Amino acid sequence: MADTTVQLKRAYRNYFPIGTAVDSKMVTDPRTASFIAKQYSSVTPVNDMKPVNIHPSENVYKWAPADKIVNFAVQNGLKVRGHCLVWFYRMPHWFFWDNGQLASKELLYSRLDSHINTVMSRYKGKVYAYDVLNETVAKTTETTQYSRIDTLYKIAGEDYIEHVFRTARKADPSAKLFYNDTFYDEAKRDKIYAFLKEMKAKGVPIDGVGIQCHIGIDGMSEELLSNSIDMFAKLGLEVQITELDVSIFNREAKAKTVANDSDDYTIDKEGKQSDIFNMVFKVCRQRKGVVTGITTWAPADINNYLTKRLGKRNYPNLFDNNLKPKPMLRKITDFKAGQ
Repeated sequence: MADTTVQLKRAYRNYFPIGTAVDSKMVTDPRTASFIAKQYSSVTPVNDMKPVNIHPSENVYKWAPADKIVNFAVQNGLKVRGHCLVWFYRMPHWFFWDNGQLASKELLYSRLDSHINTVMSRYKGKVYAYDVLNETVAKTTETTQYSRIDTLYKIAGEDYIEHVFRTARKADPSAKLFYNDTFYDEAKRDKIYAFLKEMKAKGVPIDGVGIQCHIGIDGMSEELLSNSIDMFAKLGLEVQITELDVSIFNREAKAKTVANDSDDYTIDKEGKQSDIFNMVFKVCRQRKGVVTGITTWAPADINNYLTKRLGKRNYPNLFDNNLKPKPMLRKITDFKAGQ
């Protein structure tokens, strides 16, 4: 059985939920499911609620995988974060087309409304928060005010951003609505901040911001993370770390750039990784009340996606391939209250 002598969720029970990203196979495998229920207090479907997975055709919804995750959470008293309602990269092709032509803005809105209402109605009272929009804000080199130049933008401009949040609020007024994105420098962070500030000024119902935190062994600046959380808090937003992992390679690594690099999990790499994880958890503990959750992007190393992406073994999580806690977990959980 997995070693559960160190319990992550118990250590943080007076701070915020500790979640992890799961798929339906994980929650139906007895050993993995038991481990998840003991260590985590929240789950996020890694893929099974993304539009292309749950709504592949206009009149077809594939509920079974997401249902398994939600039912598992309910049965074990875990929270559920819905991920995600709208993401340009994982929208099925049919959303954007009408008889071989780009859909009109009205048709796109009709489809978005139907999708959002149907998904949120099904899980009303079971999913406490949604990433309504994922990775919408463009890189700082793009010329739009905020949005990426994707198909959503080509059809509706930036108006769709406000529209989907208002639709989501009506669909489930009790759910927390998040904007989820990634940044590793002040320029992208500042663009996200300006975007959220404008949305809040317009009265757009955004409750929080998710900071993904896919971090490399080269690290993330503690100053950048702490200042960013403080900035978003001044807008009246909750902040959650939504996709935390720490690769043993640099963040910008690609399969071809690490082809000749060692994937040995050395003491030095584990030490650097431990320092990064500890920094993130410490910064968040210090901002209890503003930070309302941390989610890791897999329960354990055995489930990680980076090994497949880079073609190299990776060990980006707090638990190893045997679901046992790594030494760094002791540092993350053995802290004095208030620190």
